[in-house]
Amino acid sequence: MEQKQQKQSFLKHFTIIGGGTVINMLLGLLTEPIITRLVDPSDNGKYGIFNMYSSLAVMVLCIGLDQALVRYYYEKDSDDYKRSLLSKCVVIPILLCLAVSGIVMALSISGLVKFKFNPLIMGILCVFTLFQLIYRFSLLLVRLEYKSKLYSLLNIIHKLMYLAAVFPLIFLFKHNHVLALVISTTIASFVCLFTSIAANRRLWRPQTDKSACETPRKELMRFGYPYILSMGLATLFAAIDKISLDIYRTDHEIGVYTSAITLINVFAIIQTTFNTLWQPMSVEHYTKDKEDRSFYQQGNQLITIVMFFIGLSLILFKDLFVYILGSKYREAATILPFLCFNPIMYTISETTVSGLVFKKKSMMQIVVSAGACATNIIGNMILVPRLGGRGAAISTGISYIVFFTLRTVLSNRYFYVDFKLGRFYTLTFAVVLYSFYNTFFKFGILTIVGYIACVALLVVLYFDSVKWGISYIIKAVKKVLHK
Repeated sequence: MEQKQQKQSFLKHFTIIGGGTVINMLLGLLTEPIITRLVDPSDNGKYGIFNMYSSLAVMVLCIGLDQALVRYYYEKDSDDYKRSLLSKCVVIPILLCLAVSGIVMALSISGLVKFKFNPLIMGILCVFTLFQLIYRFSLLLVRLEYKSKLYSLLNIIHKLMYLAAVFPLIFLFKHNHVLALVISTTIASFVCLFTSIAANRRLWRPQTDKSACETPRKELMRFGYPYILSMGLATLFAAIDKISLDIYRTDHEIGVYTSAITLINVFAIIQTTFNTLWQPMSVEHYTKDKEDRSFYQQGNQLITIVMFFIGLSLILFKDLFVYILGSKYREAATILPFLCFNPIMYTISETTVSGLVFKKKSMMQIVVSAGACATNIIGNMILVPRLGGRGAAISTGISYIVFFTLRTVLSNRYFYVDFKLGRFYTLTFAVVLYSFYNTFFKFGILTIVGYIACVALLVVLYFDSVKWGISYIIKAVKKVLHK
């Protein structure tokens, strides 16, 4: 009974956050073409760099304490404990951010260091980074408290506030669109930060009893700091394919490859939604019942079915999706199949890596990132000079299978869960073969036959979970119709 309630609870939150993600994507789809026609591509590129700098800074300045907040959050249920833990996790990153911002502004104003942006933009970057850093922790609290509606609402608010500010500012700063874009995103960030803190104000109130959380700050930092290196390796891992294409091939191939990646973003709804919910939910379950493994098995099976089914369907209809991009991007159809393994393997591995989180083996995350990164580098060096974008995609896809394997094997050393890996790798092997065929051959009858065979294999291997999922959907539809 409890397991059934857990499944239904997860799917309920999944639906709420997924709905918000869809609305957010639709808003972007409707408005982004307008913005790109008003803003010069070079200015849009600088805006992208502005966001990249901020994201990298937040990743470093958090010093892994955001991950520590997640891991230790459910140790006790009291608000006093949670406020004390939050204080221990957020104070040092904020102080670091203020100190670094002061140094950066001094160097920028004095001209001792020539930054990409002028002092005004650099000042906005420092403020924006501070907002984003605090918002990182605030948004984690929203996730940890399972406020799915608020999480979805915040994403929509951010997009709406950005759009409300950007259009008038673009016309106000006609000769400085970069300034218009960065001010707009800073305003949107502040509004979301204020809203999220206000919604969880009971947890943001100053905590006078510092002893409510007995976990020493040193232990929190010891758990968190390996994530800095592992996330850095993960960033390199994600960029190796494009770097290799830049070295060995042409700008045209990079453009086609990038367009194929944008098509993979159809996974974003599932991947983002699932990853948002799974980590806090799995940590909470482990905290309450350290012996129960069935929760992780069921989560693994359900997301395996969903991700592989979407991936196979995307490969089947790849030529149709690429047609929307235009004739210049038709080559993307041969690149897309192996790129599907990125979201598939990453998302499923979120269910199998839990042991490293539960047992506080964050150093092992570095081993995972390093192993996958090395595989991708070697693969790209061998395949890209010969196959171009197809080679980069094949290397990336295989390296994500290695990524999944390392996460799963290392996690099971510390917290064993029977994920039925035999059937998982049987399915993976079949999909790899299907991807190879669709990488080197055009759409034909074998494409359809291969799709049917792979989907049939998926159903046979995961029959019980497929049956439960279909039953749940039917009940949900009937419930809606009766209303």
